[in-house]
Amino acid sequence: MRKLLLAATLLALATAPAAAYTSYLKPQTYWPEGRDVTVEGAFANTFFTPEIAVPADITGANPDGTPVVFERIAIEGASTRLHADLPIGGTYRITTGEQFGNVTTLVGVDGQWRQLAAGETAPADAPVTTLQTVTLAVTYITRGQPSRTVVDQPRGRLAIRPITHPNQVSAAEGLEVEVLFDGAPLANTAVVLYGEGAPDTDLDRYAVTDDAGRARFSFDAPGHYVIAARHRADMPPGSPAQVGSYTTTLTFEAYAQVPAGYDVAEREREAARETDRRNTRRLGRNRQF
Repeated sequence: MRKLLLAATLLALATAPAAAYTSYLKPQTYWPEGRDVTVEGAFANTFFTPEIAVPADITGANPDGTPVVFERIAIEGASTRLHADLPIGGTYRITTGEQFGNVTTLVGVDGQWRQLAAGETAPADAPVTTLQTVTLAVTYITRGQPSRTVVDQPRGRLAIRPITHPNQVSAAEGLEVEVLFDGAPLANTAVVLYGEGAPDTDLDRYAVTDDAGRARFSFDAPGHYVIAARHRADMPPGSPAQVGSYTTTLTFEAYAQVPAGYDVAEREREAARETDRRNTRRLGRNRQF
């Protein structure tokens, strides 16, 4: 019964007027061999099929926690493409930051909230409130060997902090996360798991946070996944709306075998040696003429 009630609550949140799409960030690879990696950002009804591009102000953090400003980023049709440069080894965080949607007026009728139509006046005795969506998408990329600094520094009012390193998720062992709101554990909250090709209205796969705000997920198979935490709360004083509808997503890959990583310095030395060898061969061919 408790599970059914939670599912019903989630469905009500997902079908609210201001929550038509779910945002995500999906890297081309979570373990790039070199410095460059492409990240796709979009709002979607089905993962990972982009329908609306996220704003082109995606930000990041270096493995030591210092901020990153990306220069190669552009909106291309239904998605935003980020070409990130990862100069050092470790785990990077990539995020959309909190994105604020339009403010919607809701009216309470027969115990249910619905959107007030344009030009409509709410009944005199009906409760009225204003709602604004706040979406945040996060992913992590590791070059060389994983590190935890940025993993343990989640961003956003509604935050997902991975307990399991997000780039070391084994499909056999699962993923554990902590959900926080205003920095405090968010207990008894359903967090939905989506696989590739799943619609964001599919609420059948979820885990419920315990008193410490922690939830654990298992996987039927390796692949790309998204987890989404949703929560409604009063907006901070001075906000344009009374209530915020918060959605935060974390995109990751569950592996049959977790990548072993590599030594970045040695990889760069080998790349330099290979460049020297190619240049030497090219010079030798030119001398023959």
